[in-house]
Amino acid sequence: MTLQEKRAAFKKTILDPGRMSVLCGAFDGITARVAQAADFFDGCYMGGQAAAASLLGVPDLGLLTAAEQIKHAADLAACVDLPFLVDADTGYGNELNVRRTMQELELSGVCGAHFEDQVTPKRCGGMKGVELETEEVFLRKIETAVSFRTDPNFLIIARSDAAAVGGEEDAIRRLNRAADAGADMGFIFSTKGIFETLDSVRQACAEIKVPVLYCLMEFCPEVCFTLDQLRNAGVGAVIWPNGLLMRWCQAATELVEQF
Repeated sequence: MTLQEKRAAFKKTILDPGRMSVLCGAFDGITARVAQAADFFDGCYMGGQAAAASLLGVPDLGLLTAAEQIKHAADLAACVDLPFLVDADTGYGNELNVRRTMQELELSGVCGAHFEDQVTPKRCGGMKGVELETEEVFLRKIETAVSFRTDPNFLIIARSDAAAVGGEEDAIRRLNRAADAGADMGFIFSTKGIFETLDSVRQACAEIKVPVLYCLMEFCPEVCFTLDQLRNAGVGAVIWPNGLLMRWCQAATELVEQF
């Protein structure tokens, strides 16, 4: 299967309204191969938090550069046949940076990426102190990504962290405007006070014009919904970004503490 064929198949699968895709977070070649061997997942996901932790041992504060992130994505995509979706942060700057980022992502062999509406440098959306770009800046970035996409099957996802700043309706409005600008999907996640009930997730899925990519934060027990619950709420696809990373950290800690 060529890369173009893989992207076309992945896009058809993840946008299929009759099913919910599930993507496993992989932070290195071994975890990518483990995900593929499970024969359960529809693809892999390389998140910014896992990449920052595994490559630099730092929190997700925008410290990874575009070159580092994209090189790592290319290495992981080459490990397995499963399609890879990548966290492209803010596009690493303004619209010109987004244009360059899109070009490099398409060359890297991944099948899609999400771009968010935080200022650069960004921080993990679940952290305090999130700062947003204006809607106009965010939309110009999405429009730029769409305009300079050379493969129409490369998935472009809009992510808004506005719920932490202006509330859930603000995030939904931003994602709908991004959908009008050409985004294929909208990204949301739950944490305390943000889409923290299944009803709020269901409402978001009903109101957002494009299929919803949901980030499953299993280590936030207040909002750890099951796959069946998310499927019934209308979620289009789920990423499980840090499950393998957190368990790897725990296993490594337990092992070295035996010495």
